[in-house]
Amino acid sequence: MWTCPNCKRIFERTKQQHSCNTIPLEQHFKNKELAKELFDYLLKEINTKIGPCKVISIPCCIHLFGDYDFLVALPHKDRLEIRFASIEKITSPRITQSVSLSRKSVKFCLDIKNIDEIDTELLKWIEKSYFLKDLN
Repeated sequence: MWTCPNCKRIFERTKQQHSCNTIPLEQHFKNKELAKELFDYLLKEINTKIGPCKVISIPCCIHLFGDYDFLVALPHKDRLEIRFASIEKITSPRITQSVSLSRKSVKFCLDIKNIDEIDTELLKWIEKSYFLKDLN
């Protein structure tokens, strides 16, 4: 693991190429009130039920860090898109896309459109991503 001395983001590879640019979190939610409500609730649930996390807002998206980068949030006007990794297969109609990251891990994408979708099933998937480094 490598921590960038400028932006303090944590990466798997030393001197991994990235941008250190950050933006105020609120810029992501301009005219996206539903996404803000969903993000705030999801963040509270993660911090309460899974573990503490740090929010890093970069121009393209919002990253949540525990011991490493475990979730990406992309606010939209009508939903909150999230992306997270898992070493377990997830088969659910909630998943909108899955992409292999390595032999063992897959990135899963899904959209959250209402608070009820931030449920036990979703939090279990996120928890596995939060502790993924501990499983490898």
